[in-house]
Amino acid sequence: MFYNINANDFLELETTIARIEQKLLALDGASDQKSINKAKHLNESKASLQKCLEKKDDDKYDFFLHQIYTLTWGHKPIEEMNEDEILPCYTKVDKEQVNIPNLKEIAQSILKEEVDALINNHPLMQERMSDYDEKGVPRKISIRQAKLALLEVGLLETIETMMQSAPKATQISWEYATEFERNNELILFFQQQAKLSDDEVDELFKKAKGF
Repeated sequence: MFYNINANDFLELETTIARIEQKLLALDGASDQKSINKAKHLNESKASLQKCLEKKDDDKYDFFLHQIYTLTWGHKPIEEMNEDEILPCYTKVDKEQVNIPNLKEIAQSILKEEVDALINNHPLMQERMSDYDEKGVPRKISIRQAKLALLEVGLLETIETMMQSAPKATQISWEYATEFERNNELILFFQQQAKLSDDEVDELFKKAKGF
């Protein structure tokens, strides 16, 4: 789960999926390229929002994918909008092209500026950034999470053996700590002694956060 989604968010997701399904029904049987592309993006949105409902969203885009759809297509067909309703982003993507990029590709290229502003200013992303660094590594984990992660990768026994000959202050920190920050001295000690790279420790922190 990428974001910490609450009950109101879940309700919004369910409501949005229901609207998407209605739009897909209206497009059923359409054979023109624009309708095919729109249906492709709606199905992509629905699949991503469904992942969020199942707490399986795995990147920063899933929760926002229908909003990215709206940035791409507009809140209604452009031909039905007044001139002052048409935002510049609505016209950036060629809706008639064959093999139109998917919404996540569009979010990372053509509409990157608009999508980054949408996501980075949202409370869900701001909350996540308080808990994770820019690489998605948890800023801190509990001692329980740390030990379970070490157990899963086969390092717990090695670390516990190592602790027997560690300085007394290090032993006390290991025994009585309640949580570890990524750059905690004890973590750096483990990393050095176990000859782990920064990336390997980052992955351990990510794994630990899942427990």
